[in-house]
Formats: sequence, C-alpha cells, structure tokens
Amino acid sequence: MKKRYILTVLGVCLASAYFVLQSGAMGNSGAGSVSYARDIQPIFNTRCDNCHMGNYPSEGLDLGSYESVMAGSQNGPVIIPGSANDSLLIQLVTEGEMPKRGPHLTEVQIRLLTEWVNAGAPNN
Repeated sequence: MKKRYILTVLGVCLASAYFVLQSGAMGNSGAGSVSYARDIQPIFNTRCDNCHMGNYPSEGLDLGSYESVMAGSQNGPVIIPGSANDSLLIQLVTEGEMPKRGPHLTEVQIRLLTEWVNAGAPNN
C-alpha cells in the first residue's frame, strides 16, 4: 500500500512538472512571454550597436528601434514575423555570422530572438 502511494505521488509530481514546462510557466520559456522592450532591444543595444545604430548603420539596417528593425535593410526585410526560419537576422546570428565584431550571441539571446520572431515579432 505504501509503495503504491509513493508511486502515485511521484507520478503526479512528474506529470505536473511536465505540464508546467510545456505551458511555458517557467520564466521566459514560453514564446508569448518574450518582450521586445525588455528582452530584444537590450540585445540589439549591447551586441549590435557598433554596426547597426547611429547615423550610418551597416547595410542600412538600423536596430535602434522597433520600427527600424521591422523596416529591414537596404536588401529587404530581416524579420519575417512568425517565421524565424525565414528571417535573415535569425539565420545570421544562429550561423555565427553576426555580430561580425565581438563574441557571438549566447544561446539564451538567440533563443529569445527566435521565440520573439516566432511569436509574430510583436512590439511589446
């Protein structure tokens, strides 16, 4: 009887943990929890500012504001809302081609960018 009780409690705990993780209730693991203002713009401000902000942003890609990010570069859009796989910006940071100067983005930064784009790249 005691063994069955312990196994039942263990099963309930494991099932609960699984559903909590799947629902994104743990921090920023859910796509809907990524905020442009809180999570994305600070990445651009600290990792992309040398080349993509200021008077003459590289390739015409200004990452200084939401509007300019969504306007893209002289070569076209770099964000395709809802599709990180089709977004040039995500491809370049994932492949390690950007940023060109300084260390690559961390896995967490790439995950946040990807989740934000897949969530539709909202201005939140």
